[in-house]
Amino acid sequence: MINRSDKRHNSRILALVNLFSYVFSEEEDLKTTLLFREEVGNLDYDNDLYQEIYNGVINNLSVIDRLIEEKAPDWPISNIPKIDLTILRIAIFELVISQKNEPAVIIDESIEVAKEFGSENSSKFIHGVLGAVSS
Repeated sequence: MINRSDKRHNSRILALVNLFSYVFSEEEDLKTTLLFREEVGNLDYDNDLYQEIYNGVINNLSVIDRLIEEKAPDWPISNIPKIDLTILRIAIFELVISQKNEPAVIIDESIEVAKEFGSENSSKFIHGVLGAVSS
C-alpha cells in the first residue's frame, strides 16, 4: 500500500507499477504513471530512486532473468505470475546490481510488497528465490 511518509517505498511501488506495465508493452507508459498518481493523489516519492530502479531493471533484464532462472529452476520465467516476476526483478536489481541497501532490507521490503500486491503464495515464493540469490 502507498505509505505517504516513506518516499523510498513509494518509489519502489511506482517502479513496480511501471515495470508491470512494461511486461505487457515493453515500453515505459507515462499514462500508467499519470493514472496511478491521479489514483493515489499527490504521491511523494524519490524520483532519482524511481529512475534508478526502473532503468536499472530494464537495462539489466537479461542478467536479472538469468539469475531468476538459475535460482528458481522449477519456475520458467513464462510461468511466474507477472506481478511476482516484477517484484523479483526489482529486488534482484537492488540486491545484485545496485547494492545500495542491506540485503535484509531489500528482502523484507519485497516480501511486504508481495503481500500487498501478489497472491496468497507470492511472499513465500519471493522470499525463497531472494534467499537463494542472496546466499
